[in-house]
Amino acid sequence: MTTLKESLASFIAPVYGKTKRTADTYNTVSAYCARGIEKKVDEYYQVENDQQWLREIRNDIDNYLRRYHKYCIEQRSGIKAHYYEVGHDEETDFEHLIPAAMIRDLLLAKKITVEQAFNTPTVTLSRAKHHTLKEAGWASKTPSLYHPFKRYECLGIQIRTYDERDVDQAVWTLEDHYDHFRHLVI
Repeated sequence: MTTLKESLASFIAPVYGKTKRTADTYNTVSAYCARGIEKKVDEYYQVENDQQWLREIRNDIDNYLRRYHKYCIEQRSGIKAHYYEVGHDEETDFEHLIPAAMIRDLLLAKKITVEQAFNTPTVTLSRAKHHTLKEAGWASKTPSLYHPFKRYECLGIQIRTYDERDVDQAVWTLEDHYDHFRHLVI
């Protein structure tokens, strides 16, 4: 029988090939995360009387959504977020216009699709405005799911899409968002 010391001594760390971001890598991440989420949603409805197991499934769904948002939106050249605060002059934070936990719960309730969860509105917001938003009590909730920009009324800021369209925050709906960003679906 091999000892732990012998086993570790004979270990050779693998060298993984680097990947370059391409349309194919975005498609791979999207497909991988979608498949993982679909499995977890199915599993969620099979669990009976185990709140911790359900919590772990929600955590897994959160991780898949975060992975997609980070790789396919936030770190994607030319995008960074669906929207940005016009005129910010300091560091920005990547923020979900509808809190990520709500998106996950809407997905679990089958009120939105995986595709919609992947492309939930995201914003780059100045760190100061992000802090103001939290102080106003909107860190993990929103006043309207259908009119998500109501969340920003206390900030008095102008928002623009990453492709340079000004957003009328009083009327722009979640449906408008999905219609405008339909081309972004990976």
